[in-house]
Amino acid sequence: MSGVSGERGVLGSADIARLAGVRRPAVSNWRRRYADFPRPVSGSAANPLFLLEEVERWCRDHGKPFEADAAERLWQRVQAGVDGVRTAEFLAHAGLALTGGSAAGSGLAEPDARWERLLADVAEAAAGYPPHELYERLCARFTAARERAGALDERVAAAMAEIAGAGPGTRVLDPACGTGALLRAAAERGAHTLWGQDLDAAHAVIARSRIRLAGGDCETAAGDTLLADAFADRRADAVLCDPPFRDRHWGHAELAEDERWVYGLPPRGEGELAWVQHCLARVRPGGLAVVRMPAAAADRPSGRRVRAALVSAGVLRMVAELPGDGPATAHLWVLESPDPRSEHGAGEPVLTVAGVGDPGDLVRLWGRRGRSADSGGRGAGGPAAVAVTVAELVDSDMDLRPAPPREDDRAAGSAYAGLRTELADALDMVAGLPPELAAAPTAPTAGDAAPTVAELAASGAVEIHHAPLGAAVDRGPLAVLTHRDLRERTAPSGRGQEVPGRVVIRPGDVVAAVGGRAVARVAGEAEQGAALGPRLVLLRCDAERVDPGYLAGVLTAAAAADEDARRSRSARFDPRAVRVPAIPVERQRACAAAMLRLAETREQLARLAALGDRLARLGGHGLATGYLAVEEET
Repeated sequence: MSGVSGERGVLGSADIARLAGVRRPAVSNWRRRYADFPRPVSGSAANPLFLLEEVERWCRDHGKPFEADAAERLWQRVQAGVDGVRTAEFLAHAGLALTGGSAAGSGLAEPDARWERLLADVAEAAAGYPPHELYERLCARFTAARERAGALDERVAAAMAEIAGAGPGTRVLDPACGTGALLRAAAERGAHTLWGQDLDAAHAVIARSRIRLAGGDCETAAGDTLLADAFADRRADAVLCDPPFRDRHWGHAELAEDERWVYGLPPRGEGELAWVQHCLARVRPGGLAVVRMPAAAADRPSGRRVRAALVSAGVLRMVAELPGDGPATAHLWVLESPDPRSEHGAGEPVLTVAGVGDPGDLVRLWGRRGRSADSGGRGAGGPAAVAVTVAELVDSDMDLRPAPPREDDRAAGSAYAGLRTELADALDMVAGLPPELAAAPTAPTAGDAAPTVAELAASGAVEIHHAPLGAAVDRGPLAVLTHRDLRERTAPSGRGQEVPGRVVIRPGDVVAAVGGRAVARVAGEAEQGAALGPRLVLLRCDAERVDPGYLAGVLTAAAAADEDARRSRSARFDPRAVRVPAIPVERQRACAAAMLRLAETREQLARLAALGDRLARLGGHGLATGYLAVEEET
């Protein structure tokens, strides 16, 4: 974060809200209502960054709660002093410093000389703070800020370890260990031998450091598990895995004759099925492999043959939806390695579970599998568990998606009341969001042609950057912001290699899509240090001439207008051709703040529409079936 000392912590609105115990809109209200609220020291109008000590002082002076302990202050200094794309590398060296380990043989480069002071700060903080708790806090903040969308929830990790039978005396392998969430869950249950491998050397070191600081031991390795398995000679009692999703370069051609494909060669686009079979190859007979899978893997036509082989052999034991907001995007697969001594054999039903709200329900249902009481149905407000026979799965073309649960009519009263309260709260919040706008004193005329983005670049007000041609976004150690991330408004989810001409995103950069209706984004902490992906353009503004938030708003409006008019022409949207009205930068910043509030208004209204639809459906169904009644006036 240029312009801010690495020894002074900075934080954005989301961090202020978290530390003050309020929602993010409350921070926006403070900035509007209080003239003495601290001024941003960096960032942009859409993602301003503030000095931690100034925000803390302001909250104290105004009677607002604000809790930032030593770990939080250290993290904010790390955010200010380390390039975002190298945060994992820094945390790996911090872990080595705390455990007394060495980077030799880990695949990790020597630490950057500029980190010397920050690494000393870590050691100093650990002197007055339990080292394992300090490191866990730093890792948790890293995961929240940098990990891909849909990162593994620690409650799900705990449930996976419990289902797999991790416990005292067990050996547990995670072949895609990341920063060690699953290994940590297994260690907390007493597993004494832990093995982990990850493509990213920094992640593998972080995983090992977390286990060692917690009092355990762990052996990790860096490298491509499918192509160069570091633990090929080991057999674990349980395998836990959260593999990379949508990885088309997993080694289909190189591994075509590999002995691990007992249940069929995984299709090129079904890398997750390669990971499933790898897990089965590394667990002892009768041992369990518990794998987090994308929901789409349950019914893709290309993977039908492999799924059929897993089901017919009695290997696949459970497919369950994982909890989350909206439709399930991930499932949990539980697989058992064949054991001639086991009573369980081919032809056993597969337990499917839908509507999971609490990961603990998965542990309970797995423990009760096979009992008649849980062969189907649903408790009040609980998940729907159904044992599906092989014949039924054959009839459905091996569609493993759990059947959605039906609403429990008996709970309609409390559900309706809860939704009605939630809707009322949302209405109160959205009422004050839209900014007050009025007609401009002088409307622009045809003769007042605003400069295009390309013309602003020619004048030096904006720099235009593109990703290098052929840059991959599906494999590698570096974070990449993809076109899909921009469209779906998620954190960088792509992974890439170091390539010549790589464009590294900085806070305050504007990222827009070339073609397609995607909202332009002002980069913040989540994007800092990630590489720019294909079909995206990065605009770096001279903040004294062009406000990034204003430029992003103009580009977003132009992309939406272009989408509406696209039927009449074939040319795709080009951000460089967008005209940007030339107004003073202070007015640009005011417009950017108003655009941000309008965007938030649209998002909240969409949420209101969904809430209203659910409320109307539930209320109508309850009245029609007699489970709801109109309250009589008293």
